[in-house]
Amino acid sequence: MYLSSAIGALGLVAPVVLAAPSPPLVEKRACTFDSLANPTCWDGTFDLNTNYYDSWPSVGGHQEYTFHITNITMAPDGINRTVLAINGQVPGPTIFANWGDTVTVTVINELEDAGTSIHFHGVRQKDTNTQDGAVSITQCPIPGGKTSMTYKWTATQYGTSWYHGHYGLQAWDGLFGPIVIAGPASSAYKNDLGTLMLSDWTHKTAESLESDAAVNGGENIDNGLINGTNIFIDQTTNVQTGKRFEFVFQPNESHRIRLINTAMDQHFKVALDGHEMEVIAADFVPIKPFKTKILNIGIGQRYDVIITANQTPGNFWLRANVQTNCGQRAATFIDVRAIVRYNAPGVNGTADPPEATPPAFDVDCTDMPMTNLEPFVAINLNITGNLTFDQTINFNQDFNNPNPVINWEIKDGIHFLSHWENPTLLQLAGPGNVTFPDEQQVLEVNGVDKIQFVLIQTDSGGDHPIHLHGHDFWIVDQSNTTKFDPSTFVPNTVNPPRRDVALLNGSGHLVIAFKADNPGAWLLHCHIAWHVNRGMALTFLENRADIFKPGDSDAVGKNCDAWKAFAKDKGIIQTDTGV
Repeated sequence: MYLSSAIGALGLVAPVVLAAPSPPLVEKRACTFDSLANPTCWDGTFDLNTNYYDSWPSVGGHQEYTFHITNITMAPDGINRTVLAINGQVPGPTIFANWGDTVTVTVINELEDAGTSIHFHGVRQKDTNTQDGAVSITQCPIPGGKTSMTYKWTATQYGTSWYHGHYGLQAWDGLFGPIVIAGPASSAYKNDLGTLMLSDWTHKTAESLESDAAVNGGENIDNGLINGTNIFIDQTTNVQTGKRFEFVFQPNESHRIRLINTAMDQHFKVALDGHEMEVIAADFVPIKPFKTKILNIGIGQRYDVIITANQTPGNFWLRANVQTNCGQRAATFIDVRAIVRYNAPGVNGTADPPEATPPAFDVDCTDMPMTNLEPFVAINLNITGNLTFDQTINFNQDFNNPNPVINWEIKDGIHFLSHWENPTLLQLAGPGNVTFPDEQQVLEVNGVDKIQFVLIQTDSGGDHPIHLHGHDFWIVDQSNTTKFDPSTFVPNTVNPPRRDVALLNGSGHLVIAFKADNPGAWLLHCHIAWHVNRGMALTFLENRADIFKPGDSDAVGKNCDAWKAFAKDKGIIQTDTGV
């Protein structure tokens, strides 16, 4: 159970009082963040109106974490299986920070015969590309045998996200956990109940299923978890194991819940019986609040919601229904629920909620409507004349390669492949103006602060949550019904939604834009585990001359030397496409 206020436990940076400026400017009054009385303030200098891409608190705290990665047996739904745990738990510990803090995470790989890494999903990593944690792109894997690597980055954004392994399929064997960065909010709330992580789950390890998934395009999923737990009913014996996640509402008070979809293959629709949700953030982007009874949340996406406990006190189901039209393998689980209990006299603290009529879920595969996702900090796109695309990306399945394996390609006959022992940044650290082989799918981005417009589409019938590292992107156009047609294309340029994951539908298209203001090698990929593992990925190499800071390339090289020695000693052979 979470404390009533995760933010209050962190402590805020001290308020700063500004001297009165000369007219006609208006003095910015000092203030102290209060989630209920003053949610839009932060510290008197920075608040909800601050453009967090350009400025953030620079005198923050330093939050330090140590993660021990081990291979243990756990039973999240009552069924024992091998998991990858962080400090003995799944999900891993929450990374808490305040806006502007420095975050240090030391990862100790205690696995005997595998590498690892940690990617801080959605964290912008402004000017810290080497800390992104994407193996074969920004680093070699961290060797096993209690070898350590320390990541260090600045919390330039605020809100909710998660971290996860970015080596093979480790993220979906338990190597993940939440991130909460305290900051202002676009609506008031009394209690912060922390994160609610939605997962799908298999009773075999993801690694053991990979070879079949590579042929079939995916594998059936056994169950879904909420914050690492759920019940499971064996269809043969009818025996029930496991337990529901539970959390408590205070009557007539408002509660912030931070929803995160960490699934390998499933998109969810979330609702709380009898209640409405006020949505205040999409990924790391504060938005103008809107209300809904059902929230669509794709793989890798996050939504911060506020729910007021305004019903007759009792017990209620929080439901996470699968969007089965998303084109993934059909889910064999349907009962993904948590229990919300009101803290009030007469409420049974152990009984299941009544089987009320659930909300009118559909199974359509969609993001939340773009019109709802209006960023609070408005940033327009300036387009004059006809829009030309800097890149057009066509992801397609290849069923014709010599082995019966489904790979993904961007150019006909060329499959994405990047090697663990020779990541993009290690190649850049070498002499000369390095060029990359076609299979690495490295797309150059040049021009500081240039806006890059990218069209993404696929002939595949499946649907794909597209995630970009190192940036929020504008969603310029998104359709789940039509292929891109330049004759009818009308770009959304007035404060379009910004986020780091958006859905590309198999029968639709996605147009995004991002600002080249963060030098680095940044991965763009589908967040379905089986798809990224088989190459649905590419790298934007952004302003290469400005990537390395003093010592960066040496650190990359030393870790790679250690990895090569470890891999040779253990006989480790890369069998996937590197990411």
